[in-house]
Amino acid sequence: MKQPGQDNLGEDDIAFAGEFVLGLLSPADEAIAASKIATDLDFAAEVEAWNTRLHPLLGNAEEAPSPGLWAAISAALPADSAQDRGNGPLRFWQGLTALSATAAAVFAVIAFQPAPEIPVPVPPAPLVAALGSETGPSSITVRYDAQNGQMLLTPVSLKTGKLYPELWIIPADGKARSLGMLRGDAPSLLPVTPEMQQYVDAGATLAITPEPEGGAPGGKATGPIIASGKIITI
Repeated sequence: MKQPGQDNLGEDDIAFAGEFVLGLLSPADEAIAASKIATDLDFAAEVEAWNTRLHPLLGNAEEAPSPGLWAAISAALPADSAQDRGNGPLRFWQGLTALSATAAAVFAVIAFQPAPEIPVPVPPAPLVAALGSETGPSSITVRYDAQNGQMLLTPVSLKTGKLYPELWIIPADGKARSLGMLRGDAPSLLPVTPEMQQYVDAGATLAITPEPEGGAPGGKATGPIIASGKIITI
């Protein structure tokens, strides 16, 4: 059986997956990539491979100098002499020479210090979903960034007539909770409140219903589900 992976993709798809992970795509192309992740195992595997390859480049932790660094620098500096404490041109030139030697000693000590082990932060895996309907044309792609709590939703086809699309999250407890109102004709960048972020996880269901302007009264959906889909991890 053919295993999913890079060997099954062309160079354009491999580059496309890399640009997706690096955040270089336009919202429209991000939507296409998210849709491919949800439907193409080879492409999803390549996105995960790019995530793995790029993790070592994301570290930005700052490390303090080791406790022994300054002691090593001090030991490498030249000691004072009685002549150094005198006056006149000789002291100036000797001081300049000592300064050069000091700088060389400092750089030498620093250069031979072992590189600190910097922990590499591993960002949470991106979450995506492809919402659709078996009975209608509604289709929308979703990408959730858990680091900043934002959800990008790009409609492919979303018609709600005179009503407005509202997004719901249905976690394992089966209770639908509103995430907010969307645009039906353009991408929406939806901030997810800290209270709701706990429910946005792989396996939860996203659903869209048509509701009155301002949202469903009392937080209870009044319209039928016109698109839905499971959240998956890439």
